[in-house]
Amino acid sequence: MSSQPLMFNRIRFDRNTPHRITFNPRLVARAFIFVLLLSLLSAGSVPFAHCQTFGLSIPFGLNRPAVDPGGSAIATIDLTSSGGFNSPVSLSCDVTSGPVTTSPPVCGPPSPQSAIPPANGPSLTITTSNTTAVGLYSFIVTGTSGVITQTAKLNLTVQPLSEDYTLSVSPTTALPNPVAAGSAATTTVTISPIGSYSGHVTLACLSISPANLLGPVCSFNPATVTVTGGPPPTSVLTLTTTGPAPTTRVRSGRVFYAIWLAIPGLGLIALSTTGRRRKNTLGALLLMLLASGVILMPACGSSKSIGSVTPATTYVFTLTGADENGAAPSNTATNQATVSLTVQ
Repeated sequence: MSSQPLMFNRIRFDRNTPHRITFNPRLVARAFIFVLLLSLLSAGSVPFAHCQTFGLSIPFGLNRPAVDPGGSAIATIDLTSSGGFNSPVSLSCDVTSGPVTTSPPVCGPPSPQSAIPPANGPSLTITTSNTTAVGLYSFIVTGTSGVITQTAKLNLTVQPLSEDYTLSVSPTTALPNPVAAGSAATTTVTISPIGSYSGHVTLACLSISPANLLGPVCSFNPATVTVTGGPPPTSVLTLTTTGPAPTTRVRSGRVFYAIWLAIPGLGLIALSTTGRRRKNTLGALLLMLLASGVILMPACGSSKSIGSVTPATTYVFTLTGADENGAAPSNTATNQATVSLTVQ
């Protein structure tokens, strides 16, 4: 049998030296490039969907974290786009946990049930019945588009509630802060219903600390808000300070006009006298006229500053409200709504 070496694709196998294999460097380099290209082609064949996605959140939660049996709560869904994602997202909501009951809360369906991100507005309503068991229920809101799924969680407490409302402020420091005397700052007040409360609430500042007659002044826009079963209404609170008033000049020109009007009368008095007595009378009258002018002269062109300035310090305001029945917010005694402002 011949002992000639066998050749297979440039790899030489020598029977006399079976453990010796010779590789062609060019072949190895070509194989490496081939594998690299194959990897790139495989990656390129996968769509860029993994770089495109959407986000799902419920930033404000439920408008009512607790409801009476038979009550309902509403949430607004926020959809965001990333990497140019622009496909429809299907929305759904399900109860995930809660007390055992024959009448669990019903979540959804969201309205609309499909939206293309970015979208802020799809809403869902969680409804309970009079026979829904009291307790804490958890829900999951799901958004699906192709193989992409995003979720958000919600919690709702069902319990007998007294109908009321609360006030909250965000931010708790009015902006801009600090401000110079004569400027104003604003913040937002939210009126949140408890239970199935509804009504018309008029807002006001209950107190200011430190107390000062020249302290900032509160104003609300709108001053009265309507609370219903929808999202909690808001009002813009403006804190206005008092600045230095411009200097005002006080003139006394009319006084001098009155003096000039008296001259004809003085002349008539002088003409009614004769001789030496006339000269004495005229001299006395002229002297009186000159003295009056000298006395009133300082009033001409004098000036003074009108108004006062809000003192520089940090003020804290406590807010309150009253509805058409005179009911104040439930957090008037504890956890009061407050806002601060620093005046320079």
